[in-house]
Amino acid sequence: MDRLTLIYSSSPLLFWVLGSIFVYVLATNALWLARSLDLVRSTPSRWLVEVGRFLFFLGVPYLALGGWPRSSFQGLLGLEDLGLAGFGGRWTVSRWLDAVGTGVALGVIAFVILYLAWANANRKNNGSQPSCAPRLRFAPRPWWALLVEVIYQEVHWAFYRGALAVTLGDFYAGVFWGLGLVYLEWAANPTWRRDWRLEGEAAGRWLRAALALVSASIFFLTRNLWVCLGIHAMLELALWRLGRERVTVPDGPSQAVEF
Repeated sequence: MDRLTLIYSSSPLLFWVLGSIFVYVLATNALWLARSLDLVRSTPSRWLVEVGRFLFFLGVPYLALGGWPRSSFQGLLGLEDLGLAGFGGRWTVSRWLDAVGTGVALGVIAFVILYLAWANANRKNNGSQPSCAPRLRFAPRPWWALLVEVIYQEVHWAFYRGALAVTLGDFYAGVFWGLGLVYLEWAANPTWRRDWRLEGEAAGRWLRAALALVSASIFFLTRNLWVCLGIHAMLELALWRLGRERVTVPDGPSQAVEF
């Protein structure tokens, strides 16, 4: 206990990260169990899950920044640790332009690579039996729902990156260890693992996994979460629109609410 107290006093952010991972794993597995028992089909239960997602993805980073009960923005992390750059000070106009230019360049490269990979996968699948090689298509979703997911994911990823960078005292290690923890979380999520085997969901999982790496690379080079958000949103919307299904997918297991 004394050792844990010493570790916490010297690096409390590590416990915040571990606690976040524990909550995610617990919530996703509990939701999987509830879905298997058909307990999350009602509108109130879906809203309850959405409130939980909001509190987890945005509430935890807010508290780490210094939300209640501490004074706002006087917590364990600073705004720039998460990449929430402002105007003025160290973030001059030239630095903003450099960050945006870097982000756009990496975004264009990422779009070309992801589009070619998606098109190549579908071209190969078109010559195969559908039962053996389903097409890589995105299930229909409204644009605003995609943007909400982008915000949730980017803030969550930035929290891990910032917390680990401060804890380890190494920005490079923090960014890519944070990325590794995101993949670890997804691997522990039974819904995530199942969706890789579903035709209507596999493409979305593939795209999110790829964009997590793209976001980490952009953040490493720019240290600007706003740039990551903008590039992520444009890539998500562009690729989803190009590869979306033209038919409405009925409500079912693959369309059930997730954490």
